Amino acid sequence: MDRQITIPALEEVDLTNCDREPIHLSGHIQPHGVLLVVREPELEILEVSENTEDLLGVDPESAIGRNLSLFFNRVQLKKLKLCLCNENLKTVNPIKLSVINKGKYLEFDCILHRVEEVLMVELELATHPENISVFSFYHSVRATVSKIQSAKNLNNLCQLTVEEVRKISGFDRVMVYQFDREGNGAVIAENKAENLSPFLGLNYPSSDIPKQARQLYSLNWLRLIPDINYQPVPLVSGNNAVTTQPRNLSFSVLRSVSPIHIEYLQNMGVAASMSISLIKDKKLWGLIACHNYTPKYLNYELRAACEFIGQVMSLELQSKEGNEDYDYKLHLKSIQTKIFEDISTSENLSEVLFKCQHNLLEAVNAQGAAIIFGDNCYPVGKTPQEESLKYLTKWVQEHLKKEIFYTDSLTKCYPEAEEFKDTASGCLAVAISPTQKIYILWFRPEVIKTVNWAGNPNKPVQIEEDGSPRLSPRKSFELWKENVRYKSLPWKQCEIDAALELKKAMINIVLRQVAKLENLNRALEASVAREREKTAHLKTAMSELKRAQTQLVQSERMSSLGQLVSAVAYEVTNPINFIYGNLSYANEYSQKMIDLLQLYDQHYPSPSPEIQAQIEIAELEFIVEDLPKLLGSMKVGANRIREIVQSLRNFSRIDEAEIKPIDIHDGLDSALLILSNRLKPKPDRPAIHLIKEYGSLPLVECYAVQINQVFMNVLANAIDALEDAFVNNNLSSHSGDKEQPVKYGQIRIVTELCPRKKAVAVRIEDNGWGMTQTVRQKIFEPFFTTKPVGKGAGIGLAISHEIVVEQHGGKLTCISAPGEGTELIIEIPLNQTHPQPTVK
Repeated sequence: MDRQITIPALEEVDLTNCDREPIHLSGHIQPHGVLLVVREPELEILEVSENTEDLLGVDPESAIGRNLSLFFNRVQLKKLKLCLCNENLKTVNPIKLSVINKGKYLEFDCILHRVEEVLMVELELATHPENISVFSFYHSVRATVSKIQSAKNLNNLCQLTVEEVRKISGFDRVMVYQFDREGNGAVIAENKAENLSPFLGLNYPSSDIPKQARQLYSLNWLRLIPDINYQPVPLVSGNNAVTTQPRNLSFSVLRSVSPIHIEYLQNMGVAASMSISLIKDKKLWGLIACHNYTPKYLNYELRAACEFIGQVMSLELQSKEGNEDYDYKLHLKSIQTKIFEDISTSENLSEVLFKCQHNLLEAVNAQGAAIIFGDNCYPVGKTPQEESLKYLTKWVQEHLKKEIFYTDSLTKCYPEAEEFKDTASGCLAVAISPTQKIYILWFRPEVIKTVNWAGNPNKPVQIEEDGSPRLSPRKSFELWKENVRYKSLPWKQCEIDAALELKKAMINIVLRQVAKLENLNRALEASVAREREKTAHLKTAMSELKRAQTQLVQSERMSSLGQLVSAVAYEVTNPINFIYGNLSYANEYSQKMIDLLQLYDQHYPSPSPEIQAQIEIAELEFIVEDLPKLLGSMKVGANRIREIVQSLRNFSRIDEAEIKPIDIHDGLDSALLILSNRLKPKPDRPAIHLIKEYGSLPLVECYAVQINQVFMNVLANAIDALEDAFVNNNLSSHSGDKEQPVKYGQIRIVTELCPRKKAVAVRIEDNGWGMTQTVRQKIFEPFFTTKPVGKGAGIGLAISHEIVVEQHGGKLTCISAPGEGTELIIEIPLNQTHPQPTVK
């Protein structure tokens, strides 16, 4: 029936049960022979086909675990073992072996191969008592080979081959079946019986021969099915089987046929078939397909002759296919020569492409091209519109993983191409320089063509009992015409090779440019290296200068602090001691006076009116009651002044410039006492909450003055951060106290022993806004500050870092992020065992 359809671009159904069928693990064989699975070197039988009793006269179950001597006598076994010494068993096949079955003397063709560490022995009844000699074999195929080798072109080669194979095999129909790039097949040559309808020119979809079947055709040169209506014979194995998995029958000549393929041949009306593989460049190029409409068996010798013809044709394919496009290749070479001349006289690639842009189209027989230089696109000939071309080139750049990309149906991989099918249904692209974004794209327009299929190529979908979809073989093979759209003329291999040659030539220009750039870069790098060396010296000098400045400021600060504390201690200590010492006497004297007044009141309860008036004016009763309290308050104030003076002395450690064991907590408390006024509430903010979590620490060897200075700097910075957060209303919710929400500014001080107990850690954490990574990386640099002018010189943390790290061999680290507050961790070794720098 002649049908004509147009297939729209619809979403395909993914049904791959044919591709998934494990046809090499069927566990069955065809019944025209016997299969024995044998373990070497004992020749122990591991598995046998169930038809062993019919052909060899031995029950299959009883054969398991026995030796091959069960079937063959000593002479036959010796002959077999001698053949097994060959590494390549194919060179000795077939071996003529005889077996006595029920008193009859039977001759077998024994075919051997090894797979998965076992020996596969296949026995077919021989139709010739002796092997055909090499000389006889040569004479039988010499004329055929001579004809094939004299073929003028590919069509002539294919036609001669099918004629010769049909003469030797006697099959009703012999065809050459060629695969295209997508796996579809076409009959390109045929020789048949006169009464049969022709298949020449018909196409078959790739699903007719699934992937795993094509793989087996690549492994085996010939495949024979004498009778498609055979009953499969299962393999029988015992408990001593090497594996419980089905036996790999990939190389078995008796391997059972896929039920789907049997159904397919039945639908075609075929009763027997033989396929001979055609291999080109180590890939399956096609098949010599033989059909018979009644069962037909070919012995091993005839099959070997047919296989040899297939091998000879495979060798001839390379030259015959190449000759088909010989004149066209010469034309492409002449175009390439012109382009190469332009390349040899050009200094850069843009100049080349401008000169030879029209030759670029002829170089691959394209109607349009696009030359991509970075973000610029230069169209040549017929191309998609500017916007469409822009997105297409971007897609190609993202998907061009190999050195070349080509397709004759761009819509399959880039659906948007349907819009510009008239200019770019086919696309060929090469990357000249992916790093510099230099690409060339060639385009071909849509060519609508009619494909003659052998039946509807769209396999019908059947639903299995488990609900899964299944592709069933096509039943109708009547002529089915399909108008194929969204495809261009296919890119020939010589055109693809031409594009690759152009790419190599253009890359040479890029390499020449790169070489020039490398020379310039080397000169530039040498100049930059010299400047970098100068800059390094300058940076070193600046670093030393900053270091000297920070040390100078530190020395000046400490000197001034020492002088200030000394003066305060001298000026305040003596007067306060005098006041404090006399307060006890004042308290004693006042108490005696009060006692005297009370005694006088007891003895003279009725003073004169004038004295009574004076008592009321002076509020004597209040004075008697309040004077002890007043003196007590004065004593408390004097004590407070003495504590402050002592804290100042502890903080500055006057006259203590050497390393000595100290209590870290004393230094922290002294710094907090000095800064206590800054923790109190202010008109613009509430009080800063202080959390102290002091651990049990041993004494720490250190320079007390310097370490106290570190505590002062870090705590002062924390207070500054909180005051800034109050002003900008951006306190973080981060807090060391996980159970309580933060409603105010807070500083948390934690002291602890480090894990290995060789150092102490002081963690000072605030819940200010925190700092960015850029700021955090610079906070220990001298004179770096984020504070306004006049509020910070940027040396506090730089000095602290030098004191902790360089003078004490400790660590000073900062953990901070925007919205997460800031934590500075001061780690000080318990013992100063390393050589100490001079304290400045």
